[in-house]
Amino acid sequence: MQFLNQIPVGEPIHVNRGQSLLAAGGVGPVWRVTQGVFKLERHGQDGQILVQLAQAGDLIGVESLCAEPYAFTAVALVAAQAKPLAAGQDLDRYTTMTQGFLQQQRQTCDMHRLRTGPIVQRLAYLLTVLGKQADGRVLTVQRKELPTLKEMARVVDSTFETVCRELNTLLPERKQPRLRVPSVWAVGQPFAMAA
Repeated sequence: MQFLNQIPVGEPIHVNRGQSLLAAGGVGPVWRVTQGVFKLERHGQDGQILVQLAQAGDLIGVESLCAEPYAFTAVALVAAQAKPLAAGQDLDRYTTMTQGFLQQQRQTCDMHRLRTGPIVQRLAYLLTVLGKQADGRVLTVQRKELPTLKEMARVVDSTFETVCRELNTLLPERKQPRLRVPSVWAVGQPFAMAA
């Protein structure tokens, strides 16, 4: 397989939220997600259809090992990084294909958890997926780093109003305590009004 532009193997590529890493029908290497989350989509009658989420440690584009074009478009759900893998030797190809097969089972279970059950549980699980690191740790995702409400609603199969309401219960905004500033007008003891 020959690529139109040379991609340096092993060097991570940063992808901003909403940008594509690869497009369905394209050809290229297998990618490993090193940070963040990508949504894998395919085109349907009503536009793009969410198929799976690829999180840190997952592979994207495993079908290229079978000399097939990419099956899905990979778009960063949050700021993410991925690095192309070299799979030139048969053992490398077999190992990569095995990892890809095993992750499919987990990704199917992930989508089931994100699409069924009470919305608060689906949203809490999405926050866990978004915070998962390649080493297995789960970090708290800051509000400013979250996908848009519309994107989150699409992932958990709900309305953005419901996601907004439930997100406020899961991640209440920390309000700065109001500092009590002494009044310029009232100095000394408060006075009582005569009856």
